[in-house]
Amino acid sequence: MSSNDSKGVVWDKARNLIAGSASGVALVGAGHAFDTVKVRLQTSHGKFKGPIHCLLVTLKEEGVRGLYKGATPPMVATGFINSIMFTLMATCKQNMTKLKWLENPNDPSQPSIKQVMFCGTTTGALLAFIVTPIECVKAKLQVQYALPPGVKPEFTGPISCVRKTFKAGGIRALYAGFIATILHRGSNWSYFGGYEIAKRYFHKNEKVPKSVASILAGAFAGTCFWLSCYPVDVVKNRMQTQSPTNPKYHSFRHCVSTIWKQEGYKAFFKGFTPAILRGLPANGAAFFAFETVYNLLPDRL
Repeated sequence: MSSNDSKGVVWDKARNLIAGSASGVALVGAGHAFDTVKVRLQTSHGKFKGPIHCLLVTLKEEGVRGLYKGATPPMVATGFINSIMFTLMATCKQNMTKLKWLENPNDPSQPSIKQVMFCGTTTGALLAFIVTPIECVKAKLQVQYALPPGVKPEFTGPISCVRKTFKAGGIRALYAGFIATILHRGSNWSYFGGYEIAKRYFHKNEKVPKSVASILAGAFAGTCFWLSCYPVDVVKNRMQTQSPTNPKYHSFRHCVSTIWKQEGYKAFFKGFTPAILRGLPANGAAFFAFETVYNLLPDRL
């Protein structure tokens, strides 16, 4: 490989990092309020009658700021996480194309849907090692409800949450729900696979502008993702929001069986409506931001 080719490869990775960071910020900005409602419904054990009731109670007791509790960690971290995710996805797809494994018979130069799905699962599972502590802190902050005047909350912010959680249970407490996170993030096969399917469909229709196609394909990807893994997300958030010193659930399997026995199958779908509603604008914004920033950057420096 020549020095120019080497520089081109490095710059392409840099483009993915920069565009991925922009997509992460867009994702959180467009979807965090929905995510707060979702997490509260998943972990409240009957406090709210439904998503609308949860939204109204949160606004009444805590104002708009209540919907954005825990937004700082993902706002900062999701840009970093998505930059890595998109870069790993691009690298994986390039290598899959070279190896010709699960290749596209109609166009071997382009990754097949199967290759995209395989890369989505692989990169998602690897990301679990990074995102588990971040999502743990986010979830704990999201379920801190309004307190009477003069009563201090358990956590005053992300740093306070990290310190107290680590003090209570060490690094293991910050990695609560790790198995669930691997399964959850591993479902990126449906996320990136759904995006590619929708994107290729819209690109065949020249009447649909590229920007609109990215938004619609991103919305479709988000819907596919939640349909493929929502019950796992419930288990993940239950494990991450419980007390590390007196946990109700002792393992992924124990959490699943306890929820099933005590609450039935419907409990695995609590908060499903806000998750789907969040997935439409958040992931539409995420992929639109990625495609826009990536295409705005020059092909070569």
